[in-house]
Amino acid sequence: MSDFLRRLYNQVDSAFDRRTLEIEQRYSRPGGNAKRPVTAAGAFARVKPLASELDRGALLKSIVSQAGVDRNGASPRWEFAFDLPARRAQLYCVWSLPLEASADDYGPALVEVNTRPFPAPDGPLRLLAREGKLLNRQLAGLWKEELRRNPFLPEPFRDSDAAAADFVSQGLDLEMEEFSLRTGRSPEGAFSWIAETRYETYFAVLA
Repeated sequence: MSDFLRRLYNQVDSAFDRRTLEIEQRYSRPGGNAKRPVTAAGAFARVKPLASELDRGALLKSIVSQAGVDRNGASPRWEFAFDLPARRAQLYCVWSLPLEASADDYGPALVEVNTRPFPAPDGPLRLLAREGKLLNRQLAGLWKEELRRNPFLPEPFRDSDAAAADFVSQGLDLEMEEFSLRTGRSPEGAFSWIAETRYETYFAVLA
């Protein structure tokens, strides 16, 4: 098939494909009435409706708190990543409590939303499709591979307050040690909360 015919096929595909996202989108929304740090589930309750607005089949892929959590499993900033299967896009949401230096306190909660098409609009794969070197259906096949690459997390998940209690029982001092918190797999392959200090890694059940 010539490049001209591929470009023509791609134009026809694009004309009938109203769901696939083609440009990156960034915006913010109010993050609720919270005035203090919340658990992962508390932040997720504000983020998931935004993901569902874009794609009712949104798949949760990861949760991160770069600054760890307190003894209640709460953090002022949570990062969530989703795949949007029907939109062929990846969604990144950050729920946070911005610090207001003048008041020495947290400001109103905010959710920052970043939706990125797959592949990237300015990336080499998208360029090949525009030049007729690849068909849109081939990009769709690559997207299916991307969806399979990182399994989605269970919903509902075990909240971060329960994970914090597990970490304390394992010897992690949540108040004195710097650590990050993320979701992932344990050495046995189970979905887990993972707390990482400079020298140690701790695991707690996610589901």
